[in-house]
Amino acid sequence: HHPPNKKHLDAMSYKKQNSGQARAYRIPEPYTGSVTDKVFTLQDVPTSEALTTLLNAEGIDTSDWGKGNTKEVSKFWKEIKLDEAGFEVWKTPEGKRLPVRVTHVLRAKVTSQEQYNRGIYLFNTWQQYGDGRKRTRNGLLSEKLQMSEMPLENNLHEVCQRAVTEEEMQRVCDAQTHIGPDSPAPIYDTNYKCPLQVVDEVFLDHTVEIEASKSYPGLLTVYHLYTVDIICTGLPTLNFNTLEFDAPDKDGKRKLKYIHAWVWLKWESIQRYLLEGSEMKERVIKGTFKNAQQLQGWLAQFDLDLQSWGSDSKSRSVADLFEEVEKEQTQLEHWGRQDGVPILMRVVHILQVKMSSPEAIAQEQFLIQESSQKGNGKVVPVNRLLSHKLDISRLPFNLAQFQQSGKEKVKEDLQYIVDVHFFLDPDSPPKQKELLKAEIEVLEVEFEQYRYSMETSRSYKGIPTMYHLYTVVAVCSGLPTTDFGSLRFSGDKPDLASVWRWVTWQHTLDIMHTRADQLTSRDLLLKEQLASTHSQGNDSLKTMKEALLRLSKKNSKDADIQLLSRHIDELEGKIFEPLRSMASEPAADTVSATDRLPPSLVSTLADKKLISDDFLHEVSVSKQLSSRYRSYKRDSVCSGKGVITEDDPVVQEGLPRPVDIGTIDAKGVEPSSWTSWSSLFQCTAK
Repeated sequence: HHPPNKKHLDAMSYKKQNSGQARAYRIPEPYTGSVTDKVFTLQDVPTSEALTTLLNAEGIDTSDWGKGNTKEVSKFWKEIKLDEAGFEVWKTPEGKRLPVRVTHVLRAKVTSQEQYNRGIYLFNTWQQYGDGRKRTRNGLLSEKLQMSEMPLENNLHEVCQRAVTEEEMQRVCDAQTHIGPDSPAPIYDTNYKCPLQVVDEVFLDHTVEIEASKSYPGLLTVYHLYTVDIICTGLPTLNFNTLEFDAPDKDGKRKLKYIHAWVWLKWESIQRYLLEGSEMKERVIKGTFKNAQQLQGWLAQFDLDLQSWGSDSKSRSVADLFEEVEKEQTQLEHWGRQDGVPILMRVVHILQVKMSSPEAIAQEQFLIQESSQKGNGKVVPVNRLLSHKLDISRLPFNLAQFQQSGKEKVKEDLQYIVDVHFFLDPDSPPKQKELLKAEIEVLEVEFEQYRYSMETSRSYKGIPTMYHLYTVVAVCSGLPTTDFGSLRFSGDKPDLASVWRWVTWQHTLDIMHTRADQLTSRDLLLKEQLASTHSQGNDSLKTMKEALLRLSKKNSKDADIQLLSRHIDELEGKIFEPLRSMASEPAADTVSATDRLPPSLVSTLADKKLISDDFLHEVSVSKQLSSRYRSYKRDSVCSGKGVITEDDPVVQEGLPRPVDIGTIDAKGVEPSSWTSWSSLFQCTAK
């Protein structure tokens, strides 16, 4: 048994508080801003012929419907008659009339109360048809809703009960149940009663997807997709199968429609399956929304705890995210498939500047930002290279742009030099005229590496973020030779103080391990404190219960005693039970965001970098040639005198010549006689 995860309990509490509330949704581009002009009912189209006439009047040519893989008009009319779909005409912001077919689909994350506390749900891995054919499903419980059941929030419980007990999960059976040579299709049992009962439902999100209908050419189909948590009693503890039967035929017999296989999985694992084969449905860029309020309305369609955004120093607000989008530092992408839960992805491009000096780079030393301190005085550990978000409006990036961005960032953040123990006091900020102005000059900037990282955003809770990371080496003069601090001013006020440490890669590993040990020790101490608090509180709670029991025996109908009893129960459930869970919670899940997404989706996201594959290839070739040249030069210097001729390997391989061909005297050569590595890089890149 695994105790509930506190973060999941917090999210569950938020979901329950907001369950059943109408959620805002946004019509995707290019139909954003369209409004419903007319809703047609069965009274408007009492026959298939009447529907054909109406479709033609709205500019839909139905002459080819029913040919090939398309469906006849009568099929669409039957959907309307059975209340499975609707026919509407929208009006776009430009005044154009837009005929659309409308459907509503429920996607249910079915679980038990115990599994819900642990973030575990049922996943339909495969289906077998009544004739024995089998197919991979990899989806949640999915149910087409009726038009008369809208708005969903008014009929949520009834819809969830029907979806579970009357459709895909109507009959529970053993996980080994299947149709085979020695296993005929199960027969409908009229005496069977479904053991499942819906006890709670939590409305999560409502998204809209629009695409050209393949079944009805020329007609758009609007999918209203609703995601709901359904908590049930009667679910088996282990994996199981269910039977779904067709409606009775004219003789009253019900044939087997499907056998569904259900497995218990963590939500992170389910998401990985659901997103396989996903497509990007929508992208939010600069100008998509006029203000942060509009962005918040769009974000409300996803399962996000927006109330917690910006509530502490580690998280940022919707307004901050809107500012990032408008500055073209971030893009938001909506990914999903029709039978999968939508996912919101944040895409960020980061430039990392590995600062060094001509002397330090020979020792393989560079600077990392150990900590930062903003105007509020709070010190935050950083332990990374100088970094900033790139402006994605300047696509695609080339070497010159990386060089310019690297130089600008060094100049921006290292304006003034202070000692390593400097503290930015918000009540007594330093004055610029009293500080030592940095005289740092960036001599050269080389592109070193591209990589990507998929993480769950710490700034915006609930949004996975794809970070595209571009590292450049900036060789600078004027840098202090020992550890130091720097100050950055915005106007006449300091807005950032940083501490910089000289390190090697070995030092950075030591820092990482030390930090990991500190976090582990802190977690262990916190668990001990929580366990102690729970034990002491539980003893007090036990004493209160015993006293209450004695009082209730004297006067069980006393209103104050009944009120006190309810409060004690709430105290136990809301405080002491979570304390117990957190104290006994296992080590945090170390599965990365990359591992939670399907490889095809990660590959697609990673391919959207600011640079071309040709650019990266040229960098790789340049490094290889430069490495060979350094080796050749070292061998020449060791011999006391080196000669480069037209027959030498470095010339034959096409390496740009650092000096004219001839004799090099190792004792007399000046450093300026050798070209810089960035020049070699530029020549090779060209």
